[in-house]
Amino acid sequence: MTPRRNLIIGTAGHIDHGKTVLVKALTGRDTDRLAEEKERGISIDLGFAPLTFSDGSVAGIVDVPGHENFVRNMLAGATGVDLALLVVAADDGVMPQTREHLAILDLLGVTRAVVAVTKADLVEEDMLELVADEVGELLEGTALEGSPVIPVSGITGQGIDELRAELERQASEVRLKDEGLPTRLPIDRVFTLRGIGTVVTGTLWSGTIENNGQLELLPWSRPVRVRGLQVHDSDREAAYAGERVAVNLAGISREETSRGDVLTVPGYMRPTYMLDARVTLLRDWVRPLRRGTRLRLHHGTREVLGRVYPLQTDRIEPGATAAAQLRLEAELVCAPGDRFVLRSYSPVTTIGGGIVVDAHPRKHRVHDPEAVRQFEELESGDLARAVAVYLERSTAPVSASGLVLASGLAPQAVDEGLERLLKSGLAVSSGGEKARVYLHRDHYESATEEMRRALASFHESRPLADGIARETLKKKLLSGWDPRSSDALLEGMEAAGVIETEGNVVRLAGSSVSVTGDQESHLEDILSRIAASPVSPPTVSELSAELGLDRGAVAELLGLAEREKKVIRVSPELYFSPDTVADVEERLRSAAGPEGITVSDFREVIGTSRKYALPLLEYFDRMRVTVRVGDLRKLR
Repeated sequence: MTPRRNLIIGTAGHIDHGKTVLVKALTGRDTDRLAEEKERGISIDLGFAPLTFSDGSVAGIVDVPGHENFVRNMLAGATGVDLALLVVAADDGVMPQTREHLAILDLLGVTRAVVAVTKADLVEEDMLELVADEVGELLEGTALEGSPVIPVSGITGQGIDELRAELERQASEVRLKDEGLPTRLPIDRVFTLRGIGTVVTGTLWSGTIENNGQLELLPWSRPVRVRGLQVHDSDREAAYAGERVAVNLAGISREETSRGDVLTVPGYMRPTYMLDARVTLLRDWVRPLRRGTRLRLHHGTREVLGRVYPLQTDRIEPGATAAAQLRLEAELVCAPGDRFVLRSYSPVTTIGGGIVVDAHPRKHRVHDPEAVRQFEELESGDLARAVAVYLERSTAPVSASGLVLASGLAPQAVDEGLERLLKSGLAVSSGGEKARVYLHRDHYESATEEMRRALASFHESRPLADGIARETLKKKLLSGWDPRSSDALLEGMEAAGVIETEGNVVRLAGSSVSVTGDQESHLEDILSRIAASPVSPPTVSELSAELGLDRGAVAELLGLAEREKKVIRVSPELYFSPDTVADVEERLRSAAGPEGITVSDFREVIGTSRKYALPLLEYFDRMRVTVRVGDLRKLR
C-alpha cells in the first residue's frame, strides 16, 4: 500500500523567477490555468499540482503568484504550507517579493524549506555562488536559516532530480497535521461543474472528511453534506489532514460560499469579530503600530479589515512583540494557536503577524490587569489554566461542548483541562454523563452562598413556610441559567448537604418550621372555625378579617396545617378538615348513580351552597374521584 505523506509544499518568490516553470519540471503539470495567466505569462491566482516521491507517496504543491499586486492570493495559498520551496532567480538574486514572501513564511511558522536558485543555465558559476551567499544572508535570523540551496534550471533539467530528492528528504522530517483533531478546511477555490454542482477546494488543516459526511460551512452556520471527494484528481471515500482536497457539496449553491469560508464539523467552532493575539511587527516596518490603527488581517484563506488595540501599551514598535486585541469588521473563524499575517491598510504591504491566543475574548480597555492576567493564562500553554479562564467567564454551569464553542479549543484539549481542574478542585461538575455541566469553583461557592443567604432570609421572613418553590427560587437567583444547568446546580448543592428538597420545595438543610405561642393560638382558632362549619368553612379572606391577621399570615398557618394533615386545601380560598372531605366523598359516591350528579344535586346532598359545592367537585375531579361530562359529574 502506498504511504500517505499528507503535506503541502508551497512555492514562494519574486515574479518571473521561474516558480511555475520549476513546478512543471518537478511534476509535469502547468499550474497556470487561467487564460489571462497564459496571455500575460505570469501567475495571478493559486495553482496546484501533485508531486510523487520515490516511495509512491504524493505531496501537494501550491504554486503562488509572485507579483506584488497578488500577495493577497499568495497569502491564501501559503496557509497550511508544511514545506516551502523558495525560488530565487540566478540572474536577479534576492528581490522585494523574495523578502516579503520569506517574511510571510516566517510569520506563518513554516520551519522547513528548500531554496531553488533557478535559471542556473543563464549565469556563470561565480554568480551562482554569489546568489547562494545572498540567500544565506537573507535567511539568517529566520526559522528557515540553514535551508539547503540547490541551483536548478526548469528549462534544461539541471538540478531537478537533486531538488526532488531534497524535497523528499525534507518532507520526511515534516511534522504532519493532526488527523485526530476536528475537521477544518479553509476554502481557497469555489466553482461549479455541470452535472456535479458546487465544488470547493482547500488544504485540510486537521481531521478527516468522509464521503456523505455532514459538515458546517462557517461563518454562515450552514449545514452541508459531502457528496463527493477528490484528492489529486482521484475519487476518494475519505480525505486526511494535510491533503489538498476537492469537495462536492450538497445543499449550497456557488453563490452562497467563497474563498475564506471554512468547512468544519458541526458544533466545534463559531465565528468571531474579535480576537486576542501575540502580535509581532517586522523590524523593517517604518513606523509604530498605534492603538486603533486600521489594517488587514490574513488568516487561513480569508482577509478581513480590523483595528489593533495593544493591551499594555499605546503602540507596538517595529521589531517588537506585544499582546493586542484585534477588532474586526467582518467575521473570522479561528482557534487558539492559529497564525495570521498583518498588512497595512494603505499602501498595502506586509508589516507583521501573530498567533491567536483567545478566539473569543471580551472587549478590553488599555492597561486592564484582569485582561492581561487572562491573556497570560491562555498563552501559557497549560490546558487546565486555559480552560479555567473560560470557566471563569461563564457564571452559569456549562457543558464541555459549550466550552469548546466558547474557546475554540479542540474537544480533547477541553476534556483534558476539565479533568485536571476537577482533580485540583478548581472546578465542580454535576449531572449525568450525557448532561454533565461544569462550574468554576469560585462561581460555585458564590452561587451556593447566594442561595444560602436567600433561603436563610426566606426562612427568617416566613418561619411557617416549609421552603420556597423550586421554580420561584430558580427564577429569582438563576434567571440567566438554562433549566438543565440550574437543576444540576441544585442537585449538586443537595448532594453536598447545603439544601434539602421535597417535591417542588427547596429549603436549607436542617431547617425546620418555627411556631410561636401566638401563632399556635391563631392556628387553633382557625381550625376550630373550620370545624364549626364543616361544609361551609370561612375562606382565607374571611378568616383574615375575623382574626385581624394579614391574609398571608393566615395562608401560611393553613399551609402548615395542610403539611401536618390537619386540613385539605380544596382551592386557594377554601380549606376543609380531612374528616369532612372523607364524609363528603362517601356521600358523593352514594348519591351519584350511573347517570352522574349535577352541582345542584350535590349541593343538596351535602347541605351547602354552590360557593362550596363547586370547589369540592373540582377537587374531586383533580383527585380522579369524578370526571366532568357536560353538566354532570360521573364517578370514575
